[in-house]
Amino acid sequence: MTAGRLREHAPGVLVATSDMYMTNTTVVVAGSRCLVIDAGLLPGELRALEDELTARGLQVEAGVSTHAHWDHVLWSAGLGNPPRFATRKTIETLARSRQVMVDDQIRGAGERWYARWDVQLVARLTEIPSDSRVPWGGPKAMLIEHDGHCPGHSAVYFPDLDVLAAGDMVSDVEVPGLDWDQADQPASYAKGLDALAAIDGVRLVIPGHGRVGDGEELKTRLENDRRYLETLAAGGVVDDPRLTGWPPMTQQHKGNVEGMKKLAP
Repeated sequence: MTAGRLREHAPGVLVATSDMYMTNTTVVVAGSRCLVIDAGLLPGELRALEDELTARGLQVEAGVSTHAHWDHVLWSAGLGNPPRFATRKTIETLARSRQVMVDDQIRGAGERWYARWDVQLVARLTEIPSDSRVPWGGPKAMLIEHDGHCPGHSAVYFPDLDVLAAGDMVSDVEVPGLDWDQADQPASYAKGLDALAAIDGVRLVIPGHGRVGDGEELKTRLENDRRYLETLAAGGVVDDPRLTGWPPMTQQHKGNVEGMKKLAP
């Protein structure tokens, strides 16, 4: 995320896409303050985000982590010390997994990419209020919670902006990533898709990884993900261009196939 990578996709809605995994950081602006969703990814990109927000005269009022995977719970000191909100299930999951995440995933990624994150700031989250509304002074922001992909996964919906920051769902480059440590994950994932489909009037969808799309693109991605899940459950051959477009998806799909086999009677 070099300086100047933030792009405005709607008034006051900025997105920066990392060079790693096409990871998106969403920044919603209200005057001189902003809300940062899923800050990431590489340390240099986080520092560049700090610099660009400063250059724009923006102060981070709050953050959101959409779910309990390591690439969505990062932070850096230059972004300040605002509350970073997440669902209760996300925080409970991290209470069990944070140290292993830091020791194995984050430090392991650092060795591969010659990178070093501030691990003291990883996953330092605050539970979202019971009404699921993010407490900040900008446009209304609601967490849409489900258990697809990860326990307590959330999207962030801005009803006044018709913008949906979807977390690790409805991607144009990733097939559904199912969490096989959860019981009945295919059904939970489908319910997550239903929760997103039930939101009326989305004009801009921002996936955790991949390209920003419009409302019609969101419908297409929902259909593609449902078709993937249905074919997977039926034991059929999945014909999905996302499996050939990005090498990690081959392994992700293989894990889904093995997980589905374990559910077979």
